[in-house]
Amino acid sequence: MVPKGQSFCDKHEAMNEQRKANYKASLDQRSQTVAGKQVRSDHQAYYNHVRRNKEANTFYHTKQWQDVRDYVYARDMATCQVCGNAVTDRKIVDHIHPLKVSNEERLSQDNLWTLCYRCHNIKTNLEESIKEQSNGVNKLKHISREWWQKAIKEKII
Repeated sequence: MVPKGQSFCDKHEAMNEQRKANYKASLDQRSQTVAGKQVRSDHQAYYNHVRRNKEANTFYHTKQWQDVRDYVYARDMATCQVCGNAVTDRKIVDHIHPLKVSNEERLSQDNLWTLCYRCHNIKTNLEESIKEQSNGVNKLKHISREWWQKAIKEKII
């Protein structure tokens, strides 16, 4: 019998955790190969060209942004500010108040933090769901760093 709120019974939960750990290890190993690095590079180029809005893409390629991003990454000691994991493969410096809704804060160091891929993806998904709500853009402009940390941690567990 599977308890409410769980995906597996207690007997099989450990097997599922091992399966997830093995999968993550295979992804980490694959990302270190030449082919894996090329796939990631191709994905980023596609994202920049097709999915990211043109104005944001231009901004993210400016020297001003790259300098601020490097500073924040160093300030946060290459550590995810939510889960504490090291961020080593790419500098993911995220806007606490998204660029789309708070352009005036785009270079504010107080509005930037380092996140790992997992926490960044969770935050992005939460942003999209909040944006769809009534008055969502205004909510996104005012959500605090602490609120994001709590909300993302709840999704990790």
